[in-house]
Amino acid sequence: FVQRRRPDIAEWREGNLFPRRETKELTYTLTGAWERFFDAVLDYCADIVEAAGGDERRQRLNFWGTLALMRCVASSPAAAVQALRTRAGLEEEESEDALRDRVFDGGSDSLPDDDVEPAAGTDDPALNDLIAQAERLAGQSGDPKLRLLTDHLEQLIADGFNPVVFCRYIATAHYLGRHLEGKLKGVTVGVVTGELPSDERKERVDTLGDAERRVLIATDCLSEGINLQEEFDSVVHYDLSWNPTRHEQREGRVDRFGQEREVVRATLMYGANNPVDGAVLAQLGRGPHRLGHAGA
Repeated sequence: FVQRRRPDIAEWREGNLFPRRETKELTYTLTGAWERFFDAVLDYCADIVEAAGGDERRQRLNFWGTLALMRCVASSPAAAVQALRTRAGLEEEESEDALRDRVFDGGSDSLPDDDVEPAAGTDDPALNDLIAQAERLAGQSGDPKLRLLTDHLEQLIADGFNPVVFCRYIATAHYLGRHLEGKLKGVTVGVVTGELPSDERKERVDTLGDAERRVLIATDCLSEGINLQEEFDSVVHYDLSWNPTRHEQREGRVDRFGQEREVVRATLMYGANNPVDGAVLAQLGRGPHRLGHAGA
């Protein structure tokens, strides 16, 4: 076997076959109602795990289930509402291995494109208050993460880029699509999720590619299999993945042979004091972090 890397190719061919990748990190801060909501969800999750008592298997199932719920909360108010509204007995619906894979986005050689929000797992009356809080936080004024994305997309578009925004859950993708449609003047916004069969995903991407200025909102159903380099030239990681291979796959959709731009951009978004994002960054080797309250 012979393995050739990009620098090897550059040595024997004049001109640039591949674009240069520029990376950037953007952070937002949880304050006020958002920080209180995170604290309330963390308290709820702690209560669920404690309610398992001495049943070790149930403890583990509840732990993985509530961690998946917290990922939804970190993703968007819409994903949080969807997860909180879904009732299911976790010990009956999913195995511990399945829940762990859902949280960690699969292994390095097995990357599922499951973008459905997990169930909260109980009929606790406290969920109604959490759902109401999440619904109030939706939108430009209450969601600092969405506001940061909007500002960044406006800058990318002004610089002549056509971005792909990757998020973890279906509800988040549609949430972004609703709020960005019409907000970005002269730009066509499209949404592709795992709800669509693979041929329809490709068709929707092709149709969006006909627009003069465009933004694609997608879940990880598009992080492999469909090349995007002809229609798009920048990637925004709206939601972090706990699997670093996933990040490279997302960026590889536009940073590949056939990309006409000399420079592509990749942006990583996360909460500066978001406990879930902090735990993900630690998983990615970005430093230690203890999953605790947002203000901790």
